[in-house]
Amino acid sequence: MSITIRLVGGPADGRAIPVSGDQAPPRYLIPTPPPLTEFLSDPTAGLTPMPVAEYEPIHESGWLSRADDGAYLYRHRPAPITPEARRALENARRRAEAAEERRAAELDEAWQEIRRERPHFPTDWRGLFF
Repeated sequence: MSITIRLVGGPADGRAIPVSGDQAPPRYLIPTPPPLTEFLSDPTAGLTPMPVAEYEPIHESGWLSRADDGAYLYRHRPAPITPEARRALENARRRAEAAEERRAAELDEAWQEIRRERPHFPTDWRGLFF
């Protein structure tokens, strides 16, 4: 006898998979290969371990949740963020904030230039919209 599990979220969202056995597994792993272009451009891509997406069962009131067709529902469990990835995200956020501040300063400076030529305009460019 086999059961069916339906994956929710992640790279295999909506996919239904028949699993042999009569009990739902405690978790389900799906290999996630790199995009084909990346795989073809990097000859060493096949030598590294393939990353996997982890799915865990969804429980409602202590029972396994089921879809209308009787399939057990499994939710994608994202991998924890590594410290290196967290630092990279923080650095990217700081760079984006600095770039936004520079753009705002440039816009304010350009507005002051326009205002010298047209003194009847509002003192701040934001005054055009409100």
